[in-house]
Amino acid sequence: MASFVYKVRDRSGKIFTGNMEGENRNSVVSRLREMDYFITSVSEKRGNILFSKSINLFQSIKLRDLTIFYRQFATMVNAGLTLVNSLDILIEQVENKALSDIIKVVKADVEAGSTLADAMAKYPQVFSELYISMVRAGEIGGVLDDILLKIADLMEKDYALRQKIKSAMSYPSFVAGAALLMSIFMLTFILPQFVGIFDQFGGELPALTKFFVVLTDLFQRYWYLFFLVFAALVAAFLTYIKTPNGKLNFDKFKLNAPIFGEINRKGAIARFTRILGTLIKSGVPILEALQVSSNAIGNLVISSAVIGAKTKIKEGQSISSPLAASGVFPPMVTQMIMVGEESGELEEMLVNVAKFYDEEVDRAIEKLTAIIEPLMMAFIGLTVGTMIIAMYLPIFNMINLIR
Repeated sequence: MASFVYKVRDRSGKIFTGNMEGENRNSVVSRLREMDYFITSVSEKRGNILFSKSINLFQSIKLRDLTIFYRQFATMVNAGLTLVNSLDILIEQVENKALSDIIKVVKADVEAGSTLADAMAKYPQVFSELYISMVRAGEIGGVLDDILLKIADLMEKDYALRQKIKSAMSYPSFVAGAALLMSIFMLTFILPQFVGIFDQFGGELPALTKFFVVLTDLFQRYWYLFFLVFAALVAAFLTYIKTPNGKLNFDKFKLNAPIFGEINRKGAIARFTRILGTLIKSGVPILEALQVSSNAIGNLVISSAVIGAKTKIKEGQSISSPLAASGVFPPMVTQMIMVGEESGELEEMLVNVAKFYDEEVDRAIEKLTAIIEPLMMAFIGLTVGTMIIAMYLPIFNMINLIR
């Protein structure tokens, strides 16, 4: 007999968890129902843990895979297919093997009587708290098809935004890499040739050339140390930003960084207002919507401001006042939220703010692309030009030695 972990609620709403043995999952579900419990989740103790670990260690699910999954799922449910039939089709259609395996388990849980939200909640590394909350609200309100369509829209917009930022950064990354490779080539192969010729005349190398010669010699002898130091610095940085204080400082830097800070701030505000508006429109209570949206922002500074606003709202204040007091949100955002509260159309106002800041992010990325190109060209010119000067200075001195 297998061992199963269950989570149930009684009629008063109290939650119980425990272990129960049974021939299979269905037998455990039947026994729990006979005990007059509302089942939240039932999972095989050993099998599910191993399955979850195998996905985390060996397989990855990209944002694009989830975006396609939500869109296909929403389309099928909206067309009138049952959850089980939709999930059954998705198991075959999804290209990502890890996601397909997870859908199989979700389908089995739904067939056994679990809600879709609870079945998805078993895999928080795949299905975020935001979308699970939206699915739960859709199931309670009987509008799951509409909710899935909204999730698909949110995923597609988030994916499109990330692709725009990635595209804007691809050219500078390529140019920086090319400049680095060119520098290594010139220092390793070209500079030694010039120095060798100059040494034959017995002259003293200029200071700039000496610097690059020493740097080249160190790199050729201890090249592995350069990479070890670089790897150690990267590892130390990644470890630091995983700490609460490090993450907070890094998120502050991301909001205040030149050029990129504007994009990060506007992108975070667009994500927050769109998610909050969608959750409120989907019937999620305002306090829960603020909690979920704060977790989905991706910036600890703005998330802390939202959590602080949530505390003030519990005390009876409006949403706009504590957000304005935080100093994190631009005045236009808080003013539009205030207008939405007064007019009773808060969700529509939040969605409009999100649309506005989406357009602002697009314009900021275009401006960034326009600025970066000449900056990168100047960087390459300065780097390569300095090395060329370092190589040709000995030649000018060589002419004097010959004379």
